[in-house]
Amino acid sequence: MRKVDQIERYFEPQLKDMGGYPISTVSDNIFPRSVIYKDGNGSYQLTGYLAPFVESFVKTLNATLHVYWDHAPEENEIVNINLLNDLIRAGKVDIPMFITNLGFTPSHRNHSHIVELSKWQIMLPVESQISRALLVVGGGTKLLNLCIFILMSIYALIIHNIRRFELGMAPSLMCLWVIFDPVLRAMLSQTFSMPRSSSLRLRWTLAVLLLGSFVFYNIYITNLETLLVHPPFDPPILSYQDMRRAGLKLMISEPDKGALTFVLGQRGYNANSDLYEMVSTSVYQTSRSQPNTSYAYPITQTLWPHIKMKFIRQEQAAFRLSKELVLIPLVHFALRLPSNSIYKGAINRYILNTQNSGLYTYWRTQSFYDLLAIGKTKQLPYKDTSSSMHLRWEDLYYYWLIYIVSVNICVLAFVGEVLVYSIGRWRAG
Repeated sequence: MRKVDQIERYFEPQLKDMGGYPISTVSDNIFPRSVIYKDGNGSYQLTGYLAPFVESFVKTLNATLHVYWDHAPEENEIVNINLLNDLIRAGKVDIPMFITNLGFTPSHRNHSHIVELSKWQIMLPVESQISRALLVVGGGTKLLNLCIFILMSIYALIIHNIRRFELGMAPSLMCLWVIFDPVLRAMLSQTFSMPRSSSLRLRWTLAVLLLGSFVFYNIYITNLETLLVHPPFDPPILSYQDMRRAGLKLMISEPDKGALTFVLGQRGYNANSDLYEMVSTSVYQTSRSQPNTSYAYPITQTLWPHIKMKFIRQEQAAFRLSKELVLIPLVHFALRLPSNSIYKGAINRYILNTQNSGLYTYWRTQSFYDLLAIGKTKQLPYKDTSSSMHLRWEDLYYYWLIYIVSVNICVLAFVGEVLVYSIGRWRAG
């Protein structure tokens, strides 16, 4: 008879080698975690970063992955979460290929370790840039233009009153003509005529004017060139009121409505109900993944890296994550498991190993290229930014408009003068 202390293990580990035993899973078809699509033969396939995550786990147990296709959705349609939970409770699914927010189901205790930490916030279209034509005709920032105008007025007052003092006259504020000549000419680095018999005081004043105009002219040109290369944006959207002002709506689907009501409360949801655009889950996922800049979208940081990868070759992305409109600052995502799941310990160890080794991060990055290969997403081509570095004809639109209007006025005035002259001669003759 063997002693008890000589026995290392009473039972053989059940999950050491499962010998091809099937492990069932199901997908919720949420982009980009686990995406259902059809291959060239019309068969259902899975991609997304949770697909290799679950497949690799099944391989570590020497098991076979069985995907539950009975409730496969239409293209881009999200599977009902209640249906998925019923499959898990019924024991038809061993390891789900989707993750759930633990905050929405606090009473459910059968879940794995935390798989992801994220945020739930609003993705906004980037505010439009101010027209370069307006920047050219406006001459840069309003504050700089105001400072230059104040400086020109001070120079004009000083020069005008120095001349009056030399002539024995009282000071005066009527110096408008001095602003144009010589002050404006000096600011534009143009030549201007000096009085022949000017005093030393006036010469020093004009010398200071030339020096100041040189400094401010270079500041003005540098600022204008900077604005032409990097035009400023319209006022940013920081609140729901700003969204109303901009006429921007938040596109949501039916699952998002329940989540928003859970987070904001019924009163908070109804307060901004005019901003919500309710659509089907397929339309929602299609618009969000294109992405359609006509709407704002609630997203987690799971999708945001894919959005950035779409525009990585562009000068700037078409969307930005709002730091002010954050719905949930910290979201815990985990795998929902059946009651008394024999895989709970194994999947928890597997989650820790994949996260510590960097495999999970790699799968998240690689999923973009997998989705790109099957046409579920796209990457915008490189944009030539050299054209934005130079002054273009359309940037001088308002100058051309002023020039054409002025020429037409001059032509009309000339025609009027000719007509008046001809009528006068006709009457005299």
